Amino acid sequence: MFKDGEEVKDNLVKRQNKERIMGMDIIRGLALINMIAYHLLYDLVYIFGVSISWFSIRQCFVWQQAICFTFILVSGVSFKLSKNLRKRGLIILLCAVILTISTYLVMPEQLILFGILHFLGSAVFLTILVQPIIKRIPAAIGLPAALFLFILFRYISSGYLSFFSLWQFPLSSGLYKTPFLFFLGLPNAAFSSADYFPLLPWWFLYLGGYYLAEWLFKLDNFFLSKYPLSQVGIYRALHNSLGFMGRKSLIIYMFHQPIIYGALVLMKF
Repeated sequence: MFKDGEEVKDNLVKRQNKERIMGMDIIRGLALINMIAYHLLYDLVYIFGVSISWFSIRQCFVWQQAICFTFILVSGVSFKLSKNLRKRGLIILLCAVILTISTYLVMPEQLILFGILHFLGSAVFLTILVQPIIKRIPAAIGLPAALFLFILFRYISSGYLSFFSLWQFPLSSGLYKTPFLFFLGLPNAAFSSADYFPLLPWWFLYLGGYYLAEWLFKLDNFFLSKYPLSQVGIYRALHNSLGFMGRKSLIIYMFHQPIIYGALVLMKF
């Protein structure tokens, strides 16, 4: 009933069926709205000193993590859709460098050394490097394995491996003494970054999206060919709003914080 994932992808391109892609854009757009709302509240509380009793990094941790999980999983899925991966990776890394320089010059207390853009750009090239190996692994094995490794390495930057609260394995403190391995998830005591997404564990979540894409291709070919969502009015409305935001996600990410900050300054918070 289902065809091979790569063959399905070719069929999608030939049919110019972009409905699954539109669906991914809508999900990304929804994550962007959540991100903007979160950062607005963050700026109000942690930069402008406004008291909002229910908002704190700790209290809203699940919200923040849900936003990050969505972006990374969708980016992993998108790896299989991108035509020029190296160009895309370089553009993301260039934006990451601009972000680091900007925060250093304007708000050094909010310096970002290896944030979500640094991670996403690096993940593209790391996945390209290992693709000859990982593409040989069936999605039925690769997806659960990637998610297991993500859980296992989830708190590596805190000094240990774990499996939920059932098992913990402390790592040698010597791994965290060098100042150069923060990008791997091994920061030393002096390292600080307002936004921090090291390759470990987050690349495993990205890899989960990579494998998830194969199943999405199959579902898209089987389901959407019978039930074309582009004919549904509410879907078209979401595509034109949230979908548009999703397609412009990098631009929105780069400019949303300066716009929020400038608006709050003008409003004299």
